[in-house]
Amino acid sequence: MPPIVSTPSLLLHSHFLLFSTKPNPNSQPKAPFIPSPSTTHPELKQLLYHKFKLGFDKLDDALLLFSTKPNPDSQPKAPFIPSPSTTYPELKQLLYRKSKVGFNKLDDALLVFDQMLGLKSRLSVVDFTQLLTALVRMEEYSVAISMFRELRVLSIPVNIVTFNTAIHSCCHLNPLDYAFSLLAGIIKSGWVPDVFTYTTLIKGLLSQDRPLEAGDLFNKLITYQEIQPSVVTYNTIFDGLCKTSNTSMALKFLRKMEKLGCRPDIITYNSIIDSLCKERRVDHALDLVSEMTHKGILPDVITYNRLLQGLCSSSRWEDIGPLLSEMGVRKISPDLHTYNILVDAHCKEGRTIDAEDVIAIMIQKGVPPDVITYSALMDGFCLRGNTDRALEVLNTMMSNGIAPNCYSYTILIDGLCKNRKLDEARNIFDKLASRGLQPNVKTYTTMIQGFCQEGLFEEAKILLSEMETSGCLPNDVTYNTIIRASLLNKRYEEAVVLIENMRARVPPDVVTYNTLMDGFCLRGNTDRALEVLNTMRSNGIVPNCYSYTILIDGLCKNRKLDEARNIFDKFASRGLQPDVITHNTMIRGLCQEGLLEEAKLLLSEMETSDCLPNDVTYNTIIRASLLNKRYEEAVVLIENMRARKFSEDASTTSMVLDLLSKEEQDPSVLAFCKWFLQ
Repeated sequence: MPPIVSTPSLLLHSHFLLFSTKPNPNSQPKAPFIPSPSTTHPELKQLLYHKFKLGFDKLDDALLLFSTKPNPDSQPKAPFIPSPSTTYPELKQLLYRKSKVGFNKLDDALLVFDQMLGLKSRLSVVDFTQLLTALVRMEEYSVAISMFRELRVLSIPVNIVTFNTAIHSCCHLNPLDYAFSLLAGIIKSGWVPDVFTYTTLIKGLLSQDRPLEAGDLFNKLITYQEIQPSVVTYNTIFDGLCKTSNTSMALKFLRKMEKLGCRPDIITYNSIIDSLCKERRVDHALDLVSEMTHKGILPDVITYNRLLQGLCSSSRWEDIGPLLSEMGVRKISPDLHTYNILVDAHCKEGRTIDAEDVIAIMIQKGVPPDVITYSALMDGFCLRGNTDRALEVLNTMMSNGIAPNCYSYTILIDGLCKNRKLDEARNIFDKLASRGLQPNVKTYTTMIQGFCQEGLFEEAKILLSEMETSGCLPNDVTYNTIIRASLLNKRYEEAVVLIENMRARVPPDVVTYNTLMDGFCLRGNTDRALEVLNTMRSNGIVPNCYSYTILIDGLCKNRKLDEARNIFDKFASRGLQPDVITHNTMIRGLCQEGLLEEAKLLLSEMETSDCLPNDVTYNTIIRASLLNKRYEEAVVLIENMRARKFSEDASTTSMVLDLLSKEEQDPSVLAFCKWFLQ
């Protein structure tokens, strides 16, 4: 739920009501409410809310409340529903309350709106704005926009706060055109857009992965001094940029922020540090921590957790100890998240013993493991194939009073399926409902993958149907899994039907089309694969490097080298850089056709470019050299390969041994084999 910023007008309105209220001089102070056995549940809740804000007058009152049991016979008060007899003060009170929490049902909000239209001559712009705010609280953005439009049609006055609320709703929907037309409407109405207006628009652009436009708008606002951004504004921008992996732009804005005299805070730095760590730029993140420390902004546990996550993701285990020691020196205690990062990282590396040691330490330090801790440990055992130990962890979790969630069971189902224990996995899956859990899309997809892995394609299709009827909609991964299985089972037309069904629910992605192209290429039907490529483009999906690599591989295997070469040569014009797999595929195709010189030329280009050859590249050309009896060239290639710390694979070694047995009279073969085997 996106936060709703308290706007100046609403704050001013509430302050005005406070200061304009005159107390009755004859009234007696109200006696404090003391709970008793007859206290109703709503009364108790209301008192708790009130005292949460102000505190109790005496400790005894708090202790009395703690021991009070609400009257079980009391009935909760029915929610207030407006009617034609609803008074003006009642309506205003309801609006104020619902602007904070939203309505229970959309119908209630619409009923209130109808009542308000009947009283519009007595209601202020603040009242209508509060109703829009309530709808935003309910995430009913399209309804809020429709209601705003109706206000404009009925000439009901609106102000900058109303406009901002409507813009906020637009930014949660697509496209943003109407949001920017509202910006023009603000200016046309004589209002001045404020910092909230522009911040909301920038967040909207960032949420739609349009960072360049967001950055350009922000730059213009600063340049023309339309707004004086505060650290909160900057942090909003940084949050959006970092969440869309635009860390470099965030760093530029950080420098601009400092240049304009706005001091960053810990939230600023933590956002950028987190993004740098996710991009595996941990050294840059550490430099930023040093920078902020020199400026007097001390790292907190969130900073260290993000650095720790970055180091673990990069397998920089030697740096983790010093970082934890630094936390100790700064008197920053690890929290639950710190320990969970370490447990998860150890488990992903297969070091479950180390993970268990971390859990022992956290318990010793008074930090009890939670469902995330135990689920990570289960995942670690499943990755090692030790599903029995994973089941023991599940039982330990439950005996410690921690209820496994859907994610916990999905980990187990996945581990069991991958270890060919499909019956056990299905048994756990079938019992989820009795445990009060509803399988989610990940759980269903994992079970479907298990069926497909065992060749139980019909069972997978039945589960897909069950999934749809249960109200859990399949996602692209679900469909891609079952489409891939249908292709492996040579049920090509069925795969096409599945994609058509998928299109009605979830837009097929590049993985879907790549899977289908791969299936047709395996079948030898490269013409159909090319049709899929064209369909992908016409549906607005941009083929990636792997898409073209699939086609190149299919064309080469079907002896259509010229077509494959044509696709390879056009990579740059499509804004793509062929990776090592693409190069290897093309080199294999050239070698297959006996074009060894052309293959070696492509290898030479790789060695001088950013795409360095790997062991597959060298072994492919070495085998081609041996097939063409070019033993001296093979020696040079092997030496180059070994210099790069690669070695001969099983196919290359087998070929050398075959040469030794078949052509033992050839001196050049004997010399090569002797050199190779020494």
